[in-house]
Parts: sequence; C-alpha cells; structure tokens
Amino acid sequence: MDEHPICRATRKDGAPCTARALPGLAYCFAHDPARQEDLVASREKGGRGKATAARAEKLVPAVLRPVLDTLLAAVGEVKDGTLTTQQAGALSALAGAIVKVYQVGTLEERLTALEAAQQATETRRAG
Repeated sequence: MDEHPICRATRKDGAPCTARALPGLAYCFAHDPARQEDLVASREKGGRGKATAARAEKLVPAVLRPVLDTLLAAVGEVKDGTLTTQQAGALSALAGAIVKVYQVGTLEERLTALEAAQQATETRRAG
C-alpha cells in the first residue's frame, strides 16, 4: 500500500487534487480540513506582505517611519474634519524639511565614504 496516497479533495476547477496526502491523512496540506484556518491566515498574511503600501513602507528608512505615519494619520484626520487643511499643509511642509535634512545627512555620509575610498585607492597607487 502507498505510504502517501493522493489527496481525496477536488480542486476549485473541479479536477481531482493530484498532490500527495499528508502522512496518515486523506488530504494534502492545502485541503486538510483541520488546517483551513491556518491556511487562510497564511494567505492573508502573505497578501498583506505583498501589498503596494507594505512594499513602499519597507523602502522608508526607519528614522522616517514616524514622519510617514504622522502624514498618513493626517490624511485621515483631514478627511474626517478633525484636522484643517492649513494644519495638514504645515505638517507637510515640516515633513518635507525633515526629509531634506535626512537626505543631506545621508548624502554627506555617502560622499565622505566615497572620498575616503578614493583617497585609499590613490594612496595604494602612489605607494
């Protein structure tokens, strides 16, 4: 007798599932009734991780995430009327200034590293 028989379930398209059943069970991982809640939760979690907003958030440096969170909250507050458009404009201007300061600091660090690397290369060539 086959240790791992074929899953007894039917796929969404009506065809029989061709995956191997889990050891000691009649169904594969995807069709096991005891695992359906975990499977749904995994799919939802995976979907959230691939969302455009989630991917964009990962690109934001950690130091700027509080700024982003504040701006996103402000959008909702403007929409529901608890924050005026003038206040939101002021927040936006401040956030823009914070981002510019961060960018200048980051560029300065990168420039310093490049200059040090170039100086090291020139020193090796001269020596």
